[in-house]
This record gives sequence, C-alpha cells and structure tokens, in this order.
Amino acid sequence: MHSFKDLDITDTENEQQQCNQHHKDIIKACLSSGCDQLKLCQSCLSSHNSSHREITVYQLFKEVQGNIKTTFRVEKSKDKFDIVFKNIQEMRQQVHQIFNQLEQDIKQYLIEKINIDELNQNYQTLRNINENNYIQHIPLLKLYYLNPNYFYDGWIQLSIVEDTILTKLLILNEKLKLQVDKLRNDAEQLFEIKTRKVSEHQQEDLVQLLTNINGHENVVRCVIKLHNGDYATASRDKTIKIWNQNTFQCIQTLRDHINWVQDLTLIPNNKFASCSDDKTIKIYTQFPQGQSNNRPQSVLWECVNTLRGHESYVVRIVYNDQFNYLITCSTDGTLRLWDPSQKNALTVLQGHENCVYTLATKGNLIVSGDEGGQLIKWSLVHMKIESKQKQHSGCVNSILINAQIYSCGDDRKVNVWDTDLQLKHVIQLERAELESLLFFNNNLIVGGDEQGYLQFIDPKQGKVISEIPVHNDRIYKIMYYDGILCTASSDLSVKLFKFNI
Repeated sequence: MHSFKDLDITDTENEQQQCNQHHKDIIKACLSSGCDQLKLCQSCLSSHNSSHREITVYQLFKEVQGNIKTTFRVEKSKDKFDIVFKNIQEMRQQVHQIFNQLEQDIKQYLIEKINIDELNQNYQTLRNINENNYIQHIPLLKLYYLNPNYFYDGWIQLSIVEDTILTKLLILNEKLKLQVDKLRNDAEQLFEIKTRKVSEHQQEDLVQLLTNINGHENVVRCVIKLHNGDYATASRDKTIKIWNQNTFQCIQTLRDHINWVQDLTLIPNNKFASCSDDKTIKIYTQFPQGQSNNRPQSVLWECVNTLRGHESYVVRIVYNDQFNYLITCSTDGTLRLWDPSQKNALTVLQGHENCVYTLATKGNLIVSGDEGGQLIKWSLVHMKIESKQKQHSGCVNSILINAQIYSCGDDRKVNVWDTDLQLKHVIQLERAELESLLFFNNNLIVGGDEQGYLQFIDPKQGKVISEIPVHNDRIYKIMYYDGILCTASSDLSVKLFKFNI
C-alpha cells in the first residue's frame, strides 16, 4: 500500500494523480485526535476505543490535508496573538519605566507646576485599560490555546476569536501607545517647567519675599492673622498651627480635629473658628500665657466650643459682623448659620443641588457657589433665595462681594455680576484656573491659581495685567494685612510677601 507520508500534501495539482491508484482501496482508519495525530490505526484498533470507520486512502488523505491546513491557520493566528501580547508587555514595561521616572523627578525637584493628580489619574486609566480588558478575554484565550480545534468544530468559529480578541487587543495596543505618549508629554512638561527661562520671571522684581513658613506635613488650606498679630494656618494634616509674628516659629499645634482642616476665620472677642472634613466647626479662644485654671502655661489657644450639624465635609467658613453669624457651607449641599456661642445651627439654607464649595458674605447678602457651576444669592434678613444663576461650566472655587460680585471657577473664567446677580461680563484667563480671590486694593483683584502664580486682574480693563510665580503648586488661600500678602499652598508652605505695586 502507498504509505501516507509518501503523499505530497502541498502539491494540490498532483493530488488526484498521486492517490488515483489507491482511490478504491478500503482501509480502516481512526479519525480521533487521541489516536496519534490521525495516523493510520490498523495497529491500535484492538487497544483503542476511539471511533473508526472504513475510508479510502484518498478520503483519508483529504481529511488529513484539511486538518493540516486548519492547524496552519491556528498556528498563524497564534503567532498574531503572540505578537500582540508581546507588544502589550513591552508597552506595559515602558509605561512603568516612564511613570517611575516621573515619580523620581517629582520627588527630587521642586518643580514650579505639575498636576500630580492628573498624572496619577492618567496612569490609573492606563492600568485599568491594560489589566481589565486584558483579563476580560483570558478565558476565551485559554480555550483557544489549549483546544484550538474547538474553534473549527462548528460551535466556535475563527471569526469570533479574531473579532472579539485579536481586534480588541490591537485596539488596546493603540490605547496603550496613546497613554504612553500622554505620559511622555507630561514628562516633557516636567522638564520644561523645571528649566523655565529667567525671562519668564521678569516680573519677580515686583515681589519681596518676607518669610517662608514650613512645618505642616500636608497641603496648607488657609492662613489668617490673629487678633494679637500671630498667624494661624490650617492643613490637611488635621492640625492648626500658631506662628509667632516676629520669629515665625510654631508656638502651638492644635489637634482637635480628626480630619482635614479646611478653613479659618476670625470672630470677635479674641477668637477664631475652624471647619473640617470631620463635619464640625470649632471655636478657639486665647488664654494669657501663665493663667492657671488647671491649664499648662504653654497653652495659648484652646477649643471652647464644637458646633455639629453638617452631614458631610465642611469646606468654607466666614463671619458676618453685621448679624454676628458664622456661616458655613458643606459638601452636603447646604449652608448653615451659627451663633458662635451656641451648639446648634440657627438656620439651614437649602437650594443647591450639588456640593457647595465656596461662599462670601457682606451686609445682608450671602453668595454661595457649588461644584455644578451654580451661584445662589441669599438674603440674611428673609433667610431665603433671592436669585440663582449658572454661568460657570465647572466648579465655583471662590467668590468676592464688593460693589460688584466676582466668581472664579474651573472653567478659567472670572465672572463679574451686579448685586442682583446679573452677569455683566466675563474675564477669560489664559494661564490657569483660579483657586482663590482677594481684593488687593480698590483697583486690583489678586487671584491664586492652580500653577502657583498670583494673577493680578484689573476689573476696569477686564484682563490680567500681571502674573507672578510664588509657589510650586496651587494657591488655596490669599489674605492681605497691612501691606503684607499671605498665601497658603499645596506645596505645604505659607509665604508672606511685600509687593512693590
């Protein structure tokens, strides 16, 4: 008999001729994959229970040839998968290398600005794309690799594999490349900022740094000057620190809050108030050093009242001297009015549909802003909403009230309103969004931005007239006292400046 290995399966033109002499020869063959790769099974019929049938040599040749072609297709597809997986692994290694390098650079250098949160978010997105989509297809891939013949037995087609796995992996490869490009751009921005030319700082001669206060272990959210001339700072390290006005050394650390301390404000009778993510407001008063009453001589300030009522983080606190109210806003969507000497809120103002992150008060007015871009004007006499407006496309970060109302937000805009909360005009910012606003004098507004710059705005001209870099990260609070400008920043520092303006 003509043996199977003598058949030339690659020569399709000679198939019929080569097998013609055996076309009618009947043999018994086992076509099960368990029978040694479909070889002729005359010798194993007695010991193997696999199905077998009578078949001609030519028919056997055609079936074997078909299986070989199928195996070739499988191997070819597996090669594609192997290439894609290899590319993915290489991309993952590149991403890790780039991100690790960025982390080292960030820790090593005090750069002037890089949005670490955005960088981490990009990296997390990259990991989610890489891992989740990859893991999602592992079961089908395992089935494909371990039992490739299943894909040709009718119940799973090759097209399913190629469409649902190979195509998606190729798309995944492109997404990884885009993410790597994004991280590379961030890396370039790091070094561009770090090596920024001196010409970009030509306005720095307008700034005279008086002192740099360091000591907090996390972001500094606020700085105020106390009644006695010392300074108080609030931080995400859950503390309030008191700094001597002459030496600028920390003379007391208050640890009454159990979460981030977000804001501070002065109140009469030599007191100040704080608000925190622990949902409380605390009132502090000063005791003369050396006074007994069972207090250590080192105690300068002590918490004398804790106000509770907000259901979520309390992020801003102001004092209205006309009505003797403390006013707070919270991520629970409400504003609350307090008597500093009482325990419970006098009034709860409801009207926002989102977290309220900022407010300002003057006379009979309160204006508050939320993360949805909405501003609400309230009357302190009637305790009700007078008007609502939504012109910001992002969170409202800060509000000022004077002869006009000013608001800034994530949309890089400063909106100017009349006292009825009707929009008058918009000042578009080019550099970055503002986190805080302050009236510098009668003619200027100063804003602290997310890149650590002070932006000086002329409301009459409706534009930024000066930009001065003073911090390495965003400026959360600006206060002005007797010619001294105080800034609190995410770079963990507080700075005091004198301006030649």
